[in-house]
Amino acid sequence: MRVGGARVRCAVRRAVLAGWGAAVWAGAVVPADGLEQRLRSAAQVRGRVTERETGAAVPAAAVTWTGPGGVGSASAVAGAGGWFEPGASWGPGGTVEVAALGYRTRALSWEEATADGWRIVLARDPLALDEIVVTAGGRPWRRSEVALHMESVGAAEIRAAGAASADRLLARLAGVQVARGTPTGSQISIRGIGGPRVLVLLDGQPTGGALIENRDLSRMSATGIDRIEVVKGPLSSLYGSDAMGGVVNLVTRAPAPGFRVDARASSGGAGRREAEASASGGGRPTPGSAVSYRASGSWRQEDQVAGVVDRTGALARVWDLRSSLRFATGHWTVRGDASFLRERQRWPVGAGFSGFNDNTGAAAWIELRRRTGRGEWTGRLFAHDYDHLYRSARGSAPVAGSGAPEQQERLAKAAAGWSATWGGHHFDVGVEGAWRGIRSPEKLLEDRAEDRQIELFVQDAWHLGSRERSAATGVFGGAGATVVTAGARITRNSRWGSTASPSLGAVVAVGNGVRLRGAVARGFRAPSFKELAWNFVNLGGGYMLRGFAGLEPERSWNLSGGVEWQPSARVGARAEVFANRIENLIESGLVGHAPSGLAIYSPRNVADAVTRGFELDLRMVADKGEAAVSYAYLDARSRQPDVPLDRQAKHSGRVRAAWTVGPLRLDATAHFSGEAPIVGTGPAGRLARVGVQERFAALDLGAVLEAGRHFALIAGVDNVFDARPDGWQGFVERRFRLGAEARSLFGRAASGASEGAVR
Repeated sequence: MRVGGARVRCAVRRAVLAGWGAAVWAGAVVPADGLEQRLRSAAQVRGRVTERETGAAVPAAAVTWTGPGGVGSASAVAGAGGWFEPGASWGPGGTVEVAALGYRTRALSWEEATADGWRIVLARDPLALDEIVVTAGGRPWRRSEVALHMESVGAAEIRAAGAASADRLLARLAGVQVARGTPTGSQISIRGIGGPRVLVLLDGQPTGGALIENRDLSRMSATGIDRIEVVKGPLSSLYGSDAMGGVVNLVTRAPAPGFRVDARASSGGAGRREAEASASGGGRPTPGSAVSYRASGSWRQEDQVAGVVDRTGALARVWDLRSSLRFATGHWTVRGDASFLRERQRWPVGAGFSGFNDNTGAAAWIELRRRTGRGEWTGRLFAHDYDHLYRSARGSAPVAGSGAPEQQERLAKAAAGWSATWGGHHFDVGVEGAWRGIRSPEKLLEDRAEDRQIELFVQDAWHLGSRERSAATGVFGGAGATVVTAGARITRNSRWGSTASPSLGAVVAVGNGVRLRGAVARGFRAPSFKELAWNFVNLGGGYMLRGFAGLEPERSWNLSGGVEWQPSARVGARAEVFANRIENLIESGLVGHAPSGLAIYSPRNVADAVTRGFELDLRMVADKGEAAVSYAYLDARSRQPDVPLDRQAKHSGRVRAAWTVGPLRLDATAHFSGEAPIVGTGPAGRLARVGVQERFAALDLGAVLEAGRHFALIAGVDNVFDARPDGWQGFVERRFRLGAEARSLFGRAASGASEGAVR
């Protein structure tokens, strides 16, 4: 096992370095001017559709040319890299209209398109009731096809918020709460279900730390992130274990066309300092093929550690490297990604000592897709390596060789799938196999543990009503269509056994701009390695933890239903109700005493819980701005005993508005969380309310000033009125920030000088 783990660790880190080097090498060897020259020699005219905020390609965009006076028309559809070929009949005096799901339709004259070299830039639609999402399945889906509720935090909001980490962005969403980890860090709760029961992904792949129970959203930076997709509800039929309360997927930015170098630096309160740089580009050197790449790196440091109240001597430092290399030719698409993380946390633990967490993670994956006449085949290999070391010492740095032994986790996974359309059905079928292992000396019975897992999954999206095939997704749909989705995943694990996760949902278009959606789904969380094989003694605390090999997975049933209404292109509203029943919750309890007198605690499947509530959402857009109002009500209770769940507020809400005035963009977000109970061990040794987390209301402001095409100044303040309610974990005080960014340096990006008419 030692040899196998070392091989996986070595292979992952070599793959990360190779991926980083390949992305940087691609930028050096294939300059933008060379790509453009080859492009123009390969065809007389070729256009490209890209996104205004990020410069990323917009695939499947429909480009329609209409002749002078509305006589005659022709169209083209942008490919995977956003490329399209204007027709030979397109000529002066005509108009060009470009439309894509999730973006505002743009109209411009033939003369304007020609002047810009047919480089067409689209702005995202803030309503985005029918955008393309990737978290809902192994292929891109329309949001109107997904029965479970999804929310997205887009690039513009991420930029304006200036959040140091993903947890601070997500804490603003209604129905989402962020709580401290143990002893540090932060974890997310969605509709009352949180911690290890929410799956966190980076581009659809697992993040490090989950296997040794060292989850921490505060280490997930927003470096290179295009958007964050949040699924509110169980998605175990697609992702398996941990997707019981929901899924958070950080989607990285796609490579920008041409060649560009971006950089950003900022400073702020609580000793915050950070810097980020990225290189991105690629193009189409020969007809029918394309190479693109992106590499980004960031450094962040704060005198603040998530979940720690005392800031004296605290430190959180994160190094992040992420890279992606993509190649498409003919029927083949290849993507390889690699990432590396290095983190240091320091905080006071008392008596002049500080605690230190040192975390190192590396991950790499490669995916191959082949399109055939009957569907698409997908193969994927993924591996990651994650190390966690805790120490305590006097001074500002730990003593080498001191402290607890290093904990390690290794994961290697292979997957194969097939997607095909038949009649009104779109099938996704696949198999995943994984080897997982951890090493945790002094905490496990044998210091290390491993398992093997195989999973089979199938999903069907059945489109009823319209028989029109969508150019954007390759599936059937349209106005008045009904989409029925059914799926299931069967999981077999060598340590804890088997489980099945079915789901059934429907989305019905009942009128112009009105959709009904409903779903019932089964979620689960598998017992962790430590819960199964704990052997940890705390002499100072007078207790020991002992694992229980007979644990079963936690399971939940979710029922949800809602309505979406978009009466016009400027207004959209949503209402949804939900209920979750969670069974077999794993909790540790007193099971006896050792001969030495130490109390023995061991986990058992002993608890049930119920969460239910509703959410309301209203969004509006105008020519120069947008606004959104959301509210969530939650009733979350444990059934044995009958007490509310810890720190779950009944009421939460958010009001967000953004305005653009010339080169200045202003963002304001007011978020509110109601009073919440603090639940702990009462006098009788049973769970009971032991305190109150007071209600919290804050106003966050942000501003972005564009200083020409290549530079911008960014400023903001969080919690303007410095609200500090009692009972809150970690820091909530007012924080200022100021930064600058440079875009499209040392290269040429897609032109966006003439944006045309946006409607």
